[in-house]
Amino acid sequence: MTKTRLVVYLSIFMAMAGYGITVPVMPFIARELGASPLGVSLLVSLFALTQFISGPFWGNLSDRYGRKRILVAGLSGYALSFFLAGMSRSLPALIGSRALGGLLSAAMFPSCQALIADMTAPADRGPAMAAMGAWVNLGFLLGPVIGGILAPVGNAVAMSAAGGVVVVTAILAATGLREPGKPYRPQAAAVDEPAAAAGTARPAAPTGRGWPSLADVALAVRSPIAPYLSLTFAISFGQGALTALLAYFVIDRFGGTARDAATIFTAVGLASFLAQTLLVGRLIRRFGEHRLALAAVVVCTAGFVSLVPATSVPAAVAAGMLTGLGSSILRPCLTSATSLLTPLPQGLTMGLQSSLDSLGRMLGPTIGGWLYGFGVTLPFWSSAAVLAGVGLGVARPRRRKQDETAA
Repeated sequence: MTKTRLVVYLSIFMAMAGYGITVPVMPFIARELGASPLGVSLLVSLFALTQFISGPFWGNLSDRYGRKRILVAGLSGYALSFFLAGMSRSLPALIGSRALGGLLSAAMFPSCQALIADMTAPADRGPAMAAMGAWVNLGFLLGPVIGGILAPVGNAVAMSAAGGVVVVTAILAATGLREPGKPYRPQAAAVDEPAAAAGTARPAAPTGRGWPSLADVALAVRSPIAPYLSLTFAISFGQGALTALLAYFVIDRFGGTARDAATIFTAVGLASFLAQTLLVGRLIRRFGEHRLALAAVVVCTAGFVSLVPATSVPAAVAAGMLTGLGSSILRPCLTSATSLLTPLPQGLTMGLQSSLDSLGRMLGPTIGGWLYGFGVTLPFWSSAAVLAGVGLGVARPRRRKQDETAA
């Protein structure tokens, strides 16, 4: 592993740990400032909405000005948002800090993913993306533990600690990262997908614009990356609903506690971390991104459906781990395939994918919360339906092409 790749992994780990510190603290800050439960949910959606808006912007700029500059700028602003949230004395101030955090944190993932794409050969792309996902999961596992320890000391202390962690992350990125050559270079396609040959065309050069043009979006929609972008939205939709509503489900379905919900989330995180550390790289090399992604869709859909009859903590843990296993395999496949087949610059491509990820995390909890009022299992049915439906749409064109080739 190169020093630059290690610094990328450490940066994303520490940034996610900083975010994780705020998870058990932010709802209490919002409630102290007068936010209703709906208001707390809207704060989560606002963060995802601002990431959805700004993801392609940051990715596009990273193609022009370099990944390192954009990553450090995003981390610095993200740290500032934590300090501002800790100092908030009114709900509008807290809302402003969260909006700022979403806008600037959106620079992290496109820049880090594009850096990994820049420095890895096509055959190593999937395993490298899986390794980054493992560091993300590890950071998110550690962060809430630290937040829970610091919360009794004071919410402002916890938020300041989160900001401090991200400041250290920005310093690490500024001093330890080195751009791997030019900010952008085209990559060859090597995905197990009949349309992969289309990805061998030389991608467009970076323009340096802010947000992508309609022509860029249209090109992405018509290109071989479109199925993988659709699956990115679908898995984020399902996971967003699960994350937002699992605790309510545990309480309402079988009288569980917040500790029970935390146990399930920890199990999901551990399953994801172990899968991305031990399995995903080997599986991608053996089966290819496309086939493995479709298999992961089946596993993840089965996990959502398995939550429906769950009436105990062990049953919910098993279903959650199945969902975590499927999603932890699916996400690196989607990022790797998108990176390999894109006709657009890497930064812009990763920004578009990150934007769709944020859109799913925004709509999943919103639609799931609405459905929850009609039945506590409906959000999981809807998550399974969206993911399975998109997965079938991705698989069918492949089957038609195979039939045409056989004929």
